[in-house]
Amino acid sequence: MKMTYVTKKLSLSDNEKLLVERKIAKLDKFFTEEATAAITFTVMREEVTVEVTVKDHGMIFRGERSAIDKMMALDEIIDLIIRQVRKNKTRLTKTLYSELPDVDPWDEGEEDFNLVKTKEIFLRPMDLDEAIMQMNLLDHNFFMFLDSETDKVSVVYRRKDGQYGLIKSEN
Repeated sequence: MKMTYVTKKLSLSDNEKLLVERKIAKLDKFFTEEATAAITFTVMREEVTVEVTVKDHGMIFRGERSAIDKMMALDEIIDLIIRQVRKNKTRLTKTLYSELPDVDPWDEGEEDFNLVKTKEIFLRPMDLDEAIMQMNLLDHNFFMFLDSETDKVSVVYRRKDGQYGLIKSEN
């Protein structure tokens, strides 16, 4: 697995990078050699936030944890990603391991998704400020709208830090 490191307000020693690589190696049995892992370390106050994003054959697995010790947070994220992979093993087997028929890293049962509600909405053209206002008025964490400037579907969302994020469609 190829790894990239991003550090914000801290630096990693070579020993720490080696330790991170050993810990991430636990995920190797679930992914192909072409998989990439982006590991981000950010210091906020006394806590270190660690984010790991693994990409393989179009599938994305992501985990984020904050702790006083960065290695403890990394261990939690690795366990989280392993649980995500095992939970979706049947779907992932078709995508990730279609060219590797002899590999069977799974050891837990299949779990189906249980869709309990379907909702149809009318997307009205609006600008970003109006979409944020609508989201806040509805007291939701996200709001889908038709961007009046681009005529494309977009989603505005509230981040954990209280700021806002925007997801834009490409097509």
